[in-house]
Amino acid sequence: MEINETDRSIYIANARKIVLKLGTKVLLSHYKDVNTKRINQLIQDVVYFKQKGYTFSIVTSGAIGFGMNLLGIEKRPTALKKIQALASIGQSLLMEKWTTFFHENGVRVGQILLTYDIIENRKRFLYARDCFNALFEYDAVPIVNENDSVAVDELKFGDNDTLSALTANLIDADLLVLFTDTDGVFTKNPYKHRDAEYIKYIKEINDEFLRVTEDKEDELSTGGMKSKLMAARLAAESGTSVVITNGYNPKLRAILEGKEIGTFIKPKPTYTKKRKRWIFFNQRIKGKIIVDRGAEEALVRHSKSLLPGGVVRTEKDFYEGSIVGIFNIDNKMIGKGITYYSSKDIAEIKGKKTSQIRSIMGKDYYDEIIHRDNMVIFLRD
Repeated sequence: MEINETDRSIYIANARKIVLKLGTKVLLSHYKDVNTKRINQLIQDVVYFKQKGYTFSIVTSGAIGFGMNLLGIEKRPTALKKIQALASIGQSLLMEKWTTFFHENGVRVGQILLTYDIIENRKRFLYARDCFNALFEYDAVPIVNENDSVAVDELKFGDNDTLSALTANLIDADLLVLFTDTDGVFTKNPYKHRDAEYIKYIKEINDEFLRVTEDKEDELSTGGMKSKLMAARLAAESGTSVVITNGYNPKLRAILEGKEIGTFIKPKPTYTKKRKRWIFFNQRIKGKIIVDRGAEEALVRHSKSLLPGGVVRTEKDFYEGSIVGIFNIDNKMIGKGITYYSSKDIAEIKGKKTSQIRSIMGKDYYDEIIHRDNMVIFLRD
């Protein structure tokens, strides 16, 4: 990996809006209770930097773990209804802990429970952002968790690592700190390999890097190192710096003061328009639009809108207003965007000239299938 500590120091020095993610393994101590000393150390650091004008959001797992602990259950159940019940039992206990810890330091907290549909719906996304901003105005710390008591598979993020990347995107965070059970990222799983080497700096997390990443299995938590790297890639590609570091001895103050603690992942130049950032981060496309070589060239090289003439076909049924993937004829995804037309309508106008659309669609029509302002295009490798 390329080493460039200068990048890290610059990004960290400019970071003011911070998201912290603590998983169940970090938050709970041997299935018994919150590790008071560990969390107090972290909260003292949060309070210190809040007084300097920083804002913090905390994404926390643990509701299901608290429910398991209260009922004396050691193995996480697989039945959805039982997971939902445990989350319901444990969520209030989890918030009680956070409220108590922060209250002792004179800081207010607010609970935000999210499901994936808030990112699929632009209005809900903006309402959630408004809620975060209002909490910041009240000088409170948002405590964020997935709403596991009601979430079903199609509404779930999968793990709270992904949720933390969404939160960073939602509030335009400068830095995401992912606390884990190792000192950072290693070339191999350090619990299995003595020759595993610690990585200080990652310029880019690519597919090959994810492929060789090993995870440590655990009955209590759902997100391992691969999950954290995937979340880190999402956050970095949305323009947020990321540090993956040890949560058993959280050194937040040292990190924010520029010490080389944990693995730093460099952010990429991001989309300046927030609407495009929302489109980019929405990972669950509703369908595919396959385009020919000419349209691919116009989109990738010349930042043009997608016109009907360049469309070859669609895959899956979708409605107008859906976020869809744009694929070339080699089935490589080159971008995605908000479509003005349903898959049924596109079947009628694909391959046609713009001048022909009105006669086919009637009075209400658009020249473009996806306007360039509602589209993000991925750069070729």
